[in-house]
Amino acid sequence: MTRPSTPAPGWYPDPSGQPGQRYHDGRRWTTHFVPTPPAAPVPAQAIAVAVSAGGTSHALHLVLTLLTCGLWLPIWILAAIFGGGSSSAVAVAGNGGLVRTTNRRPLAVGAVFVGLFVLGTVSQHPWLIGVFIVIGLLAGLVAWAVKAAQQREEQLRQEQFQWDMSADRADCEDRLYQQGDPRGMHGRYMPPPDPL
Repeated sequence: MTRPSTPAPGWYPDPSGQPGQRYHDGRRWTTHFVPTPPAAPVPAQAIAVAVSAGGTSHALHLVLTLLTCGLWLPIWILAAIFGGGSSSAVAVAGNGGLVRTTNRRPLAVGAVFVGLFVLGTVSQHPWLIGVFIVIGLLAGLVAWAVKAAQQREEQLRQEQFQWDMSADRADCEDRLYQQGDPRGMHGRYMPPPDPL
């Protein structure tokens, strides 16, 4: 009659049927017991949706205006005002939670009216060209400063998010380590199982 082989030292499913693992020292089962860790929650997957609606083709209207010696200009103005300006939306679900929408119709309408006003004023007072150039340069500088400030703020927000995520992961792993869970030592990257 053959005698059942004794397992090699290591962690095995508990022979009493409890959920977890018990250590066998090669001769007998020891009192060392590790409960089965709870299933790790599956992180929410980020889903991004981008929608862009086309608007007025200003390049086409410019070509038509030039080919018709300016006769197409009123139609271009009406198309810019009523032609459904370009808009876009971005929504990210999951970890990001970011929603951005953009509608450029007011910008296009405003640019057309400002352009017509500037043309009419400069045609009567040519010396205003220099004033409008200075105003345009200052407006560009202010727009650049605002854009740079927004980019810096966004970068700081992203860095703070990364710090918060790292701190949260460290706290979670520390809690698991205090509970005796091996994920507290190895994090998300557990060592491969022993090939015994």
